[in-house]
Amino acid sequence: MRKRVVDLPKRFSNKRPALKSLIHRVLRGAEGHESRSRTSKRRDARGPVAKNPAKSQTRLTAGRRAELVADYEAGIPVRSIAAKYGVHRGTIPKFVLGSGGALRTPGLSGADRVRAAALYADGLTLKEVAERLGVDDKTVRNAVVQEGGILRPQGRRPAHANTK
Repeated sequence: MRKRVVDLPKRFSNKRPALKSLIHRVLRGAEGHESRSRTSKRRDARGPVAKNPAKSQTRLTAGRRAELVADYEAGIPVRSIAAKYGVHRGTIPKFVLGSGGALRTPGLSGADRVRAAALYADGLTLKEVAERLGVDDKTVRNAVVQEGGILRPQGRRPAHANTK
């Protein structure tokens, strides 16, 4: 009788990570490994170079910072400014405060809050009022509540409202 030798593919010989580590250490020998040095192996004329960070920083010149602050003071939304200059929206207030500027107060002014509440009471939805005032519908909701208005169930208009 003849013996058959079967060579199994490698995919049938999965080893657990601990076993792989043990095999690697045995095959490598008893010499161990040297500890990693704290200094980078990458160097240039100035010295060791750090690896690329996960997220690169955008450095703005003094002129670009002044433009950014001017855009903010002109009333451009923070998200639009962040996209235009390639910075995170959280850094914009830092630039504004650093230049001696004042931050805008979020939300609606007193007169606009009263106007928002009146428009909502006249039958417009939160979204429609928000579009008219150029703010978010949550801002309108907060204004209506602050002015003592009662919120309708979502999507409902009062019976007296015009449905044009």
